[in-house]
Order: sequence, then C-alpha cells, then structure tokens
Amino acid sequence: MKDKNQSHKRLRIAIFSGSIPSTTFIEHLIESLSEFHDIYLFGTRSKIVSYPASTISIYATPKSHWRNLFVSFIRTVHLGLSNPSGLIKLIREVKTYKSTYSRWIWYTKFLPIILHRPDILHIQWAKNLEFYYFLKRDFKVRIILSLRGAHINYSPIVDPKLAETYGRLFPKLDGFHAVSEAIAKEAQIYGADPSKIRVIRSPVPEQFIKTFKPYKKPVDRALRVISIGRAHWIKGYSYALEAIALLKEAGMEIEYSIIGIRDKSEPLLYQITQHGLEDHVKLIPYVPQKELISKLHQFDVLLLSSLKEGIANAVLEAMAIGLPVISTDCGGMNEVVIPNKTGFLIPIRDVKAIAEELISFSESTEADLKQISINAHEYIKSHFNASDKIEAFLELYDYVQSNSNTH
Repeated sequence: MKDKNQSHKRLRIAIFSGSIPSTTFIEHLIESLSEFHDIYLFGTRSKIVSYPASTISIYATPKSHWRNLFVSFIRTVHLGLSNPSGLIKLIREVKTYKSTYSRWIWYTKFLPIILHRPDILHIQWAKNLEFYYFLKRDFKVRIILSLRGAHINYSPIVDPKLAETYGRLFPKLDGFHAVSEAIAKEAQIYGADPSKIRVIRSPVPEQFIKTFKPYKKPVDRALRVISIGRAHWIKGYSYALEAIALLKEAGMEIEYSIIGIRDKSEPLLYQITQHGLEDHVKLIPYVPQKELISKLHQFDVLLLSSLKEGIANAVLEAMAIGLPVISTDCGGMNEVVIPNKTGFLIPIRDVKAIAEELISFSESTEADLKQISINAHEYIKSHFNASDKIEAFLELYDYVQSNSNTH
C-alpha cells in the first residue's frame, strides 16, 4: 500500500454508481482512496450516510421533486456565475432528450458533476456510459469504466443498441477496471485498448475469511446443495433443477436451496412442480450478508450453474468460509476454481455433468474435501485481500492521469 505521505498529485475522483451509499466493496474503496485523493460522490442518496474523512464530499440529487427543484436552482445559479459556457453545454446536451421530464431529470443528475467537475469519473456500471460520456467530450473529464458481470457478459449480446454504444465509446475511454481476465477479453471485443485495462478482482469481505471452517462430511442426512443469485436465465437454474430431478429419481437423498429469489419465479416454480421436487427444493428470499455466513455453513456444497459470469462473488465467499464449490466453466470462473484443487468445474448447460459431479462429490472422502476447502480458503486469502486491490486502483488512477488524452 502506498505511504499516504508519498509525493503524488492529489486528484478529484468521482466514484460513481448512481446510488449513495453503494455496494460494500465500493464503499470500502471510497473510504480507502480518501487517504490519497479527494473523493466526490454523485447520485441519489438511498439512506443517510456519513464518512469520517473530510476528503469525501457528497453532492446528492434529492429524491423529492420540490427539494430537487430548489437545490438544482441554487446549483444552476452557481454554475452560471462560475462557468457560463459549461451551463450552455449542459443545456445543449439535455435538449437531445425527447421528453421535458427526461430533460429535467438528466439535467439535475449532470448539474452537480459539472459544477464540481472531477478530474476522473469512475463509472461503476457500463450501461451508464452512454449518458455520461459527454462529460469527457465537452468537459474533458477522464473516464474509467468498471467492467462487471451482466453489463459486459450478456447485456450487449441481447441488446444490439448497447453493443453499438460499447463499440463506439470503449475505444475513447481513458481506463478500464475488469474483475476478471475473461471480462477484460470481452471488453476488447468492443474496442477497449488492452493497455488501458487493469484486472482488479473484487476483494472478499474479511468477515467471510475469518469464519473459515474446514469441511466436514455430513453423516446420515441428505446432501445439502446451495445456489445464490436472482431468478434470471443466465444463472442456469433450470439445468440445476433438472439435475436434482435426475438424482431424486435415482434415489439419492438431496436437498437444494436457492437464496436470492426476491419474487416467486413462475418458471422455477413450474419446473419444481413438474418434477415433484416440492420436498427437495427451497426458494429463499434475499439474505443479508450478516446472516448469510451462518446460513452457508449449514450446507455441504455451493453449486454455480451459470451460463455467464465475471467471477461470482458467491463462489469466492463460499471458498473463503470453507464451503466446497462446484461451478460451471463460464466467464472467469476457471481463474479461481481449479479442478480438484480449489473446487470442481463442469461444462455449462450440462444437466448430466451437474448430476454426476454431485454424485462424485457425495462419494468423495472427507479428507479430500477438507483439503480442497483449505486450498480454496488459502487461495482467497492470498489473491483477494483488500489492501492489494486499493493499491491497484491507485496505480490505475495515476496511469489515467498521466497517460490519457481528453478528446
């Protein structure tokens, strides 16, 4: 980690996700970076949050329309007095939006960013890029884009307009943060310059690492399998359920739970009913992180049946606490799940492979599975610790400031 007294240019960096506060990792990133740079937060405040560092500044857009009207009026006056040409550019940009309402909403979102213009705008979600790119074009704000999961793996595949946007804008960006080598390669398909991409894997929260327990094989009860994630086709749950049905028909004692099903999914419920799996499958709503760790320790193996992923946080967290993992070989999963060393890999869309791997797992010795759980835990400790990741972000910001153009 850099010495906070080390000589380097202090930058104004906007960590932008659109929501204040943001995810656990982004919040940790904000607080850690504030030792070295001035951090600006823009977006809508979902709850009251305060930061101990005086170098973190919040410029929220109020949710209340009346309060937003008042705050935006004051901001408009300030911008008009301090940077009249900037106000003209902003008005020109929002005029490209079709409706009066959308013009107003986007005007109030852009206004504080232009008023407090950061050196670097670090956009956390790729789908936001199209709206905020004009800040680079018209205001010379350098843009770094984080590349995660859905936004790069499959959204541009199912949305040709998004793919066109990526192809048009990726070559013009100043830097990229990719959570896996696989996602870095995906970005290059849309013209991202590989020299501007830094692979910085998301760290695993310390509480998962601290609650590690070496694997113990269950005695005289059903094999308990867990998956985590929303009810979306990309998660491959239909294949997992087909595999559970095969194992049930073969007489295997097995229980399968899926955590993260916020609303009862009709396709999943239909499939469960169709195969008579009501006594074998549970759909569990979202579980807060504090409760998730103790919940995970109740299971024997985590199954990732996804068709596409960056590197799934659920897998990393399971590895950290000592829960063995069976994962499809999708996206960047083979960067962390090393067959028979840190977990088990299977092909995507392969019901038979899922079933066979679960059988093989149930027949493995406790000693073998215990060693795999230890290997996985040590891998997470050495490759996914937070301090290394902050250092990597600092280096990325230094690179962007020193090497990028603003055109």
